[in-house]
Amino acid sequence: MATKTDLLRNHILAFLSNNTTTVTEDLEALSQCAAHIRNRMIVEGIARNRGFSLTGFLTNDALELYYDITRGRHDLGYISKGWEDPGFRIGDLVEIDLWEADILRANTPHTIRFCATNGIAMTIQETPTTVALHLDGVIYSEGFNRDTFLKTLDSLNACAEKIHALIPGGRHDRHSPSGYFGRRLAEASARSH
Repeated sequence: MATKTDLLRNHILAFLSNNTTTVTEDLEALSQCAAHIRNRMIVEGIARNRGFSLTGFLTNDALELYYDITRGRHDLGYISKGWEDPGFRIGDLVEIDLWEADILRANTPHTIRFCATNGIAMTIQETPTTVALHLDGVIYSEGFNRDTFLKTLDSLNACAEKIHALIPGGRHDRHSPSGYFGRRLAEASARSH
């Protein structure tokens, strides 16, 4: 009696035999699929064991995987990986009203140094109404595990909290787990590499 695994294998092999790709292309695609399944299992397992919620899963031509990360009602950022990326990005997007930009500009060198010292890169982009701060840390696939994930997530959140502390009483939005903003940022990042 054929198992589900046997049936899946047979479907995959039948698809490959009816395809016009080369053996090398077949192996590359199968390797990417295996890595994708393995990476999802690792990320989902860590999140489950640490009490995080993963939402907004996405995979497409640019992204192998994308999730928003939350704990309870607290947005913690996102995790993404492009198909060609050597590792994972743990990121966040903080938007500040343009009228608060002077406070941010005055503290930018200190903030960038604080974030960089903790392994978090910060990119600043001004729009007509806001200043968007793109924060992200990278973990290479070989070094991705529970400890490096948690350390990078802690560093990311310390950096975001430092930024929020600079804006007294102002409105600042943290958009990463709303999905759209984080996905667009992750997709653009994956395409640029």
